Amino acid sequence: MAGTAYKGSDNLLVTRNITDTNVTMAYFILLWPFVLLHNSRFKVPQLIRLAYLAIFSGIVIISFSRGAIFIIIPYLTVSIIVARDYMHAKWLLVPAILAFVFSTSISEFWDNHDLAYFWKLRFGDMVSTDGFSRMQQTSGRAEIHDIAYALFLKNPVIGHGTGSFEILGPGYREAHSLFFTLLAEQGLAGIIYIYGILTLLGSILLNTAKKDRKYILLPLSFTFYIIFNHTVGSVFVIIPAKSITINCIAPILLICLYFYGRALADHLPDKL
Repeated sequence: MAGTAYKGSDNLLVTRNITDTNVTMAYFILLWPFVLLHNSRFKVPQLIRLAYLAIFSGIVIISFSRGAIFIIIPYLTVSIIVARDYMHAKWLLVPAILAFVFSTSISEFWDNHDLAYFWKLRFGDMVSTDGFSRMQQTSGRAEIHDIAYALFLKNPVIGHGTGSFEILGPGYREAHSLFFTLLAEQGLAGIIYIYGILTLLGSILLNTAKKDRKYILLPLSFTFYIIFNHTVGSVFVIIPAKSITINCIAPILLICLYFYGRALADHLPDKL
């Protein structure tokens, strides 16, 4: 919210904001099933559940990301439907009433901080072209993927090393796709290794969901995370070239999914 008040470089603000919130949304995708299952198990009050939903929704609203619209909102909707008992319909009236009561203040904040402009900036190119058919070109992803593929051809077996795309490529941290980022940085060896692990994790989560329907939230979360990583941007191991920070939160959350899913699969009885 503080970032929206910054003036002087609108395009830069939106670009940086998208980068930060995209990473956050990827983490939320993996955390969300634990939130839903925790609420169900411990009978968390409806008001707290509404607060959880508001936090996730708030990230979407200030993200200025097309991925938030096309991936996160469907994910939230489907997951809440699957959870069934997560939220009583009457509680959904609370944010609607608050929005109505404070509509003037919300409208003023929206206008004063040019939030409408930021959203138009992100969706304007889709309206002015052929829509989805040219999104890859207008967003620059097609060109970035071509650069990643060219780097892959130079060292196809083991790639150029983790974090190398930012240095050898156009300056972006990753290739806006887990597949193309791995292709450039780890080559065929990395593709086979990482996707082999992801396939194993997916099969364990599916096996868990077969034993109890409520645990379908686990493979659902994993599926949307994979979609997010291949469309919006790669959020896996993050090693920025100009920073000593190594971000491994996504693999840690995937490990949590693995051990939680495996423990359930081992202890839940098979359905007849």
